[in-house]
Amino acid sequence: MTNKDWKPHRLACVSEVLQQFVKDYFDQNPISQLGVIGIKGMTAEKLSELSGNPKTHMERIQAALAVDKEPSLQNALEIAKSSLKTVPAYGSREVVVVYGNLVTADPGDIFQTLASLKRENIRVSFIGIGAEMHLLRRIADETAGSYNVAVDTNHLKLLMTDFTFPCPTVATAASRFATLVEMGFPQRRSGALSLCTCHQAFTTVGYLCPRCKSKSCDLPTMCQVCNLPLVSSPHLARSYHHLFPVPKFAQRAAGKGLKNGVTDAAPLPAAKKCFACLLPLGMEADGSAYKCPMCENSFCNECDMYIHDSLHNCPGCC
Repeated sequence: MTNKDWKPHRLACVSEVLQQFVKDYFDQNPISQLGVIGIKGMTAEKLSELSGNPKTHMERIQAALAVDKEPSLQNALEIAKSSLKTVPAYGSREVVVVYGNLVTADPGDIFQTLASLKRENIRVSFIGIGAEMHLLRRIADETAGSYNVAVDTNHLKLLMTDFTFPCPTVATAASRFATLVEMGFPQRRSGALSLCTCHQAFTTVGYLCPRCKSKSCDLPTMCQVCNLPLVSSPHLARSYHHLFPVPKFAQRAAGKGLKNGVTDAAPLPAAKKCFACLLPLGMEADGSAYKCPMCENSFCNECDMYIHDSLHNCPGCC
C-alpha cells in the first residue's frame, strides 16, 4: 500500500476514497450500520465498532495511515465475522475488503474461516489493487460476493459506489418472521445543560430517547443505555426507497414523435410544461420528456434524474 504508482501513494488514495464512501453510504442508507477494520502486518485491528455515526468512521480512517509487513487476511475476516454475529436475522451481513497486497500471511487455515463465513451467511467482496489473486476470487465466489481489481483512483471510486446500494438477499426461514423492527423516534431538546451518553460530555442540544430519556447528539444512532435504535422519519423514508423504487418513466418526444428506449404512443404537446420545475418541455438537445406511468405527469430530463437519483419520490404521485 506504500507504492507510489497512485499519487501520492496507494494508502492515501484509498483513505480518501473510503472516507467519501462512508459519507455516500450513510446518505443512501441512513439507518444502516458500518464498522471499519484495519490490517497492519499480522495484526487486524477494529478501528470503529458497528454504528451509524459516519463522523467517527471517517476520523478513524483518516488517522489509520500506517502499514507494516505482510498482512493477514484471515485475522481480519475473523474479526469481521465476530462483529457481524450480533446483526439480527432481518439484516444483511456483508464484508468489503480493499486489499493492496499479493500475499497473505495467515496463522491458520483460511479455508476453515471461509467455511465459517458461509455458515454465518456473510457475503465477502474484494477490491484488489495491483493484480488478481486466486484466493480472493475463490472466497468471493463461494460467499456470493464480488471481486474486482481497481486500476486507478477513479476506478476505485466507481467500484466503491456500487456498495452504497443494498445487495439483494434470499429470504430465509428466520427472516420471514422478523417483520417488525423496534425503533424509537426521539424529540430534539435544547436549553438546559445535560450529559450526552454517546460522548460523555455536557451539551445543550440533543435528542431524548423515548424509552429511557437519555440524550444523544446525532441521529441515527443506538441508545447507549437501552440499545434502542434511534432514527427520524426522514431517515426511515430515505431507506424505504430501496424496497419500492420509483418506476422508470416513459420517454416521449415533445411534439416530434417517438424516441428510443421506453416510449409512449402519443407525443407531448409542444407547449406542455414540466410538472416539477414548470419549464417548457423539449428544451433539451434531443427534445425529449418523461412521463410517470402512475400519475401520468410529464417531467424534463433534469427533473427525471433528480427524482430517481436523489428525491426517490414522484411529486405527482405524492
